[in-house]
Amino acid sequence: MGKLLVVATHGPDDPNRATLAFLAAKSAKENGDEAEIFLMNDAVLLAKKGVAENIQGVGLASFPEVLEIVQILEIPIWVCKPCAEARGIKKEDLIEGAEFSGMYDFAKKAVNSSVVSF
Repeated sequence: MGKLLVVATHGPDDPNRATLAFLAAKSAKENGDEAEIFLMNDAVLLAKKGVAENIQGVGLASFPEVLEIVQILEIPIWVCKPCAEARGIKKEDLIEGAEFSGMYDFAKKAVNSSVVSF
């Protein structure tokens, strides 16, 4: 069994990259591997309640549906706390399954995982 850390740096500004990041984690988990998602930069907006409903990539599954599956599969969604705070996102704004984290945690996770970035 492998371990995949998916790093997302794009949010509503790039719906394709946002969706692909979540699809990668979902696929890994459905293949029997461990998966985690780490949101940085504008991707932290994906963890804010109410944002997902307005995201649709070109030729891709609906982001809200992919997010729901990620949540059902209990794939951890880590949110860069400084990135979120800079965008006015507070703990109570986070969607189910999302938690604040920092660069030390990211580095720890990255050294023990295969890392892909979107």
